[in-house]
Amino acid sequence: MKRENAMSYTILSKYRTELMGAAILWVMLFHSFDLDLGLPLLNWLRAAGFGGVDIFILLSSMGLTMSLSRREQDYASFMGRRASRVLPAYYLVMIPYTVFYILHYQTGWSGLLWNCLLLYYWVRPAAAFNWYIAGSMTFYAVTPMCFRAMRDSRRRELWTAAAVLLSLGANALLVSEEYWYAMDVAFRVPVFFLGLLLGFYAAEERQLKGRDILFWVLWLGVGTAYLLLRQLRHLEEVLPLCPLFLFSTVPMCLVMCWCFDHLPLGWLRRGLRVLGTYSLEIYLLNVSFFSEVALWRQFVSFGPSNRAYFLLSYALNIAGAVLLHKLTERLKRLWTGRNRQN
Repeated sequence: MKRENAMSYTILSKYRTELMGAAILWVMLFHSFDLDLGLPLLNWLRAAGFGGVDIFILLSSMGLTMSLSRREQDYASFMGRRASRVLPAYYLVMIPYTVFYILHYQTGWSGLLWNCLLLYYWVRPAAAFNWYIAGSMTFYAVTPMCFRAMRDSRRRELWTAAAVLLSLGANALLVSEEYWYAMDVAFRVPVFFLGLLLGFYAAEERQLKGRDILFWVLWLGVGTAYLLLRQLRHLEEVLPLCPLFLFSTVPMCLVMCWCFDHLPLGWLRRGLRVLGTYSLEIYLLNVSFFSEVALWRQFVSFGPSNRAYFLLSYALNIAGAVLLHKLTERLKRLWTGRNRQN
């Protein structure tokens, strides 16, 4: 009989939206490159905000595994559901922004074609959109195959460990050969496999027992040792910061979930839930129109401090994301209704 208050891996699913809200806020801070928060530690955390993407990848692969565990899906239906969620908002932002970018920076029009085909990350035209959508669709494309391999395996942990080690080895090779253009996706592959494993744990309602907690504490300890080695030995150019999030993302998410579950943080949960609900749209606007900081500061100036500028841009970014989400949902309903009539 399960203890009523026992914590299980389903807590990651329970607070998935709040975690996504925390992730998108962290990513927004990361993209505020010259924002000074006043304390060295806070500025370091802001600069490490690309770790928010690792949270997205972890939760995404976990959610996909849970979805596939609940019901069988043919590949076309699976990819169709993912595309219907991501691509309408993507095209509504990408097309006008790419046109603006081409006209403003006088680049070639081929970028618009590659962006529309979702091949821009691999072709790298001058007007290439942010990597995340192309990267996410790549992860989606391989998820069913990886899911079946792990589902049929009696040693999922060993399967995951092998995939993580192979990914880390491949990443080390890519870095040594300076294939930096591929690392946005490559660095997230190990976290993707961790998310698949957690998806099985959550679907099976596996309890977070003492040995699980001990493992994640030791896992975080490895990441801490990596960070200390990097910082104390001044090996920043040799040891990238991204691999740190392989070791910190799961413990970080579990700690946040525990706090949401046990502390009086209703106000924080509500705010993060709003951000998480519109996280895709916030991200799309944040890495496109709101990334043109030099342009907007020609029209909006707050003197020597840039904090007020970013506070205003965050508010506009979130408000625009809500409107974009509503527009996207309305267009999808109209499209669905028209198809039913035909």
